[in-house]
Parts: sequence; structure tokens; C-alpha cells
Amino acid sequence: MSLSHTLKRILDVTVAFLLLILISPLLVLVGLLILVFEGWPIFYISKRFVSRNRSISIYKFRTMVKDAKSPKYRLNERFMRDGYLDIPLDCEVYTPIGRLLEKTQLVEILQLFNIIFHGVSLIGNRPLPKENLELLKKFEGWEERFDSPAGITGITQVVGKMQQQPEERIELERLYSSLYRNGNVLKCDFLIAWHTVRMVLFRKPLSIKAARQLMRHSIKQTDFS
Repeated sequence: MSLSHTLKRILDVTVAFLLLILISPLLVLVGLLILVFEGWPIFYISKRFVSRNRSISIYKFRTMVKDAKSPKYRLNERFMRDGYLDIPLDCEVYTPIGRLLEKTQLVEILQLFNIIFHGVSLIGNRPLPKENLELLKKFEGWEERFDSPAGITGITQVVGKMQQQPEERIELERLYSSLYRNGNVLKCDFLIAWHTVRMVLFRKPLSIKAARQLMRHSIKQTDFS
């Protein structure tokens, strides 16, 4: 493990511990609101792949109706795009509290535990369900997205999931992994974190062109083509 990779891991764990301590009252409040207004279950648990052959349980606050996976909503048929399930916030499966959690990204906050216990990073390519990976295999070099640690947020999130085509998304994910192997990953992570805050507070996504430039500027040398 290189020095930059070691520092990235130390920063991930330190920030995750501090955030969990600071926002623990908020986590309790959100859980109570879901329980009172939406009912049980409070959490959504999903198996997601963080590498080609390793999956972990990802915990989130539940943001959808209890039967969101029911065939009546046809979510895969309506919103699955070549391995990426991008459900718009105006979809009927979201609960009122769920829409707020999605907009503020509080839905992802429980994954701080995945950082501490499962090696997930604050910044990286999002972990994906198994069925999504099967669809991704149509893209050349798809497996390269796993050459960096999975993350809570990443370059595709600051562009916005509805603002990019699947082939553009896999391109950005491959670029991030290439940067992780050969570039200034700490600098890039800082910039992605900044743009994540900007996205959440002001709803201002990066363009695809700006996202490419951000990462390419941080790559020292790479065999990415």
C-alpha cells in the first residue's frame, strides 16, 4: 500500500468516527421520524459488491415504500440503464421523509459504519448489487471500476446520476480507479468532497467535461485510454 493510500484510509476512518460522534443525535431523530410516520422497517439493507468478488451489507435509512420491489412499480423496467438503477426523486415509490433524506444525502450516512468495519472509503465508486454487475459487463474494462475502494460518494455523484449516460458513468469510474492507482488521489478526493457539499447545498452538479478535467489533472501517469 502506497503512502497516499495509507493516508486516505487514515482520513476515512478518522472522519467517519468524528462524524458519527457529532451526528449521533440526528441519526436517532431520523430513525424515530421514519418509525413514527412511515413505520417499520427503519433501515434498508442491501448486499453490494465493493470488489469483483466481495460483497458487504450496506445499511441505509429506508426512503421508499415498504413494497418498492413489488412488480407493480416495475422499477427495473422503468429506470435500469445498463447496470445503473437511477430512480428519479419524483417517483411514487419515495416516501415524503425519504425524498428529504435523498436530497440531503442523509440516506447514506449509516455507511460511515461500512468505512470503519468494511474498508469502504468516503470517496470512491459506488458499490453495486450483483444484478447490476451482470449488465455492466457489456462495457469494455468495466471491472476497472473496482481497482479503487468503494465509496459513499464519488465523481459520478457530483455530476448527478440523471445527467450522464451509462457509458459516461463507467468512463468516469474507470478514470477514478486509474487515478487511485497512479495519481494524486488525496487532491482529487478533496475536490470531490467539496463538490459533493456544493451539490447537496446548492444543487449545482459538475458537467461531464469538468469531471473529466478534474480527474485527469490529478493523474500523474496512467495507461488509461
